Amino acid sequence: MKKWIIIAVVVLIALIGVSNSVYTVQEGEFAYITQFGALVSIRPDAGLAFKIPFIQDVNRLTKKQMIYNVNSSEVLTADKKAMIVDSYSIWKIVDVTTFIRTVNNIGEMQKRIDASTYSVIKNLMGQMEQSEIISDGEADRTSLNNQITEQVAASLKPYGVEILSVEVKRFDLPDDNTTAVYARMISERSQMAASYKAEGEYEAAKIRNETDKEIEITIGQAQAAAQRLRGEGEEEYMRILKELYNDPAKAEFYLFVRELEAMKKSLQGEKTIILGSDSPLVRIINQVGD
Repeated sequence: MKKWIIIAVVVLIALIGVSNSVYTVQEGEFAYITQFGALVSIRPDAGLAFKIPFIQDVNRLTKKQMIYNVNSSEVLTADKKAMIVDSYSIWKIVDVTTFIRTVNNIGEMQKRIDASTYSVIKNLMGQMEQSEIISDGEADRTSLNNQITEQVAASLKPYGVEILSVEVKRFDLPDDNTTAVYARMISERSQMAASYKAEGEYEAAKIRNETDKEIEITIGQAQAAAQRLRGEGEEEYMRILKELYNDPAKAEFYLFVRELEAMKKSLQGEKTIILGSDSPLVRIINQVGD
């Protein structure tokens, strides 16, 4: 009986030793072995692996990209105005050996990211004025983020990490000068609006003057053309009269027609007309009667 107990204990110890010597590396992670705190080996590939039981320990680090929200920090601009910067960093471990020997854990690396990001942002924004930062467009903001990323990545590369991106989420103003800054921005925008309005009114007046000038020229040309046409009509009229008066028969007929028209107008309504015996109309009527 005692023999079986010893065998069972030995088997149990063997099973515990075997289970303690085998470990699994998952996809998307590094596994590294330490022995009494010292780095022994690194297993970057997924699968089963072995270690010395009870002596060696398995530690794990992710291969995946990590997002770290950098602590908000207050910096001074070139014109000595305070601004609060809120940013985040996307990073990953690329050299496990260097990472373990320099910072050893994620928490410590985040502290280094904090310090480096604050230093870079402080230096870059210290070269820009507050109004320039506030009014920057999307392209300028992208350029600033790229500069921050490049400098932070260079400073943290010795820790075995790759900084993929550092993005400024927003710029805030301290509570004590937010109102003053907004008031100044409103004043500047009002001045710009007044300037644009004045330029627009000037251009409108210029267009109106040019249009009025063109209208006057067109009216003048039309009046000149009308005057020319009237002159040509009167000239033609005089030519026709001249032809009529040069021909006695036509002249007499023309005078007769004019007298008829005059009589027609004068006889409108109940009226009596007295004609002299020498009137052409009297002669025509007497001829008709004969």
